[in-house]
Amino acid sequence: MIEFVRFKTPIGFLSILAIKDGVLKISFSNESLEKILQWSRKKIGIDIVKGNEFTYHAKGQILDYLSRKRKSLVFSIVHFNSPFRMRVLEAERKIPYGETRSYGQIANLVGSTNAYRAVGSANAANPLPLYFPCHRIIHSDGRIGRFGGGEKIKKFLLELEK
Repeated sequence: MIEFVRFKTPIGFLSILAIKDGVLKISFSNESLEKILQWSRKKIGIDIVKGNEFTYHAKGQILDYLSRKRKSLVFSIVHFNSPFRMRVLEAERKIPYGETRSYGQIANLVGSTNAYRAVGSANAANPLPLYFPCHRIIHSDGRIGRFGGGEKIKKFLLELEK
């Protein structure tokens, strides 16, 4: 069983998908319920149900993070990424709260100096934004770059962490 919860936050509605073993996906309001259902069927092969048992801790931590009561998220997760994407996301998780890194810096950290575009691709496919803080990745010239939740949310998150 995959549990689903959608809730209001300062950055709009967020959705969480989770199973007993951990959180599978965090989605912004710009991702439709149908798209979330398709993702669930593709990755797990089963539909989702509304609930609050497996998503409870993640939801509380996210709300605390968005209200500056915590600086990191520490709930259990389940990875559905390639080894490269896992290295990228884990490297980004080590970026201190309130700091940013460039796509190139992350590529260097994961041992793929010229893979800055692949870092961007890993961020675009990040199923757990906020947990893996891809909003902290910017261009080397200071431009903030794209973000799955949209530019407005990325700016909000960067400002939140200042």
